[in-house]
Amino acid sequence: MNHTDWLRLQTEGEKICSSLRQQNYRCLKQTRRLSWKIITPLSPSLPTGEAEHSYLLTWLPSPVSDWSLIPNDTTQTREKLWKHLQSILNTIRGTPANTDQHTEQPEDYSRPWAIVRLLPDARRYTVARFYNRADAQDHLRFLKRFIPAAEFEVIFDIPSDLTE
Repeated sequence: MNHTDWLRLQTEGEKICSSLRQQNYRCLKQTRRLSWKIITPLSPSLPTGEAEHSYLLTWLPSPVSDWSLIPNDTTQTREKLWKHLQSILNTIRGTPANTDQHTEQPEDYSRPWAIVRLLPDARRYTVARFYNRADAQDHLRFLKRFIPAAEFEVIFDIPSDLTE
């Protein structure tokens, strides 16, 4: 990624956060990264002791090349925030954003090398898939550099019906 692209994406991220701040979200910029920690507003309908939700808005490089909201869970809070992000991107870019992130996507096993994010309770989330291990390792180095708090692994993942 060249410096011009970096500056463009940083400006786009700042515009996203300024729009979210107007809707009572809190945004905290991560140093030297194209990522922001977004904390949802505390709803008065939540029971006392209920924690605020926080997500990481980050730019994922090629092959994804788009904004991502981590963790990719199925909560209504995330879905609401993701819809806000899509509408903000539509107004910033002037065109409909092609950032459809579905929580359940069919796995593409034509690319057997996968980077997975290790989640609590022995769950995992596939971040990206690659044709060869070298590309997966290169992308993993990038993710570890720019999202150090998350835990990622490269795995060789093929469907169980092909191994029989």
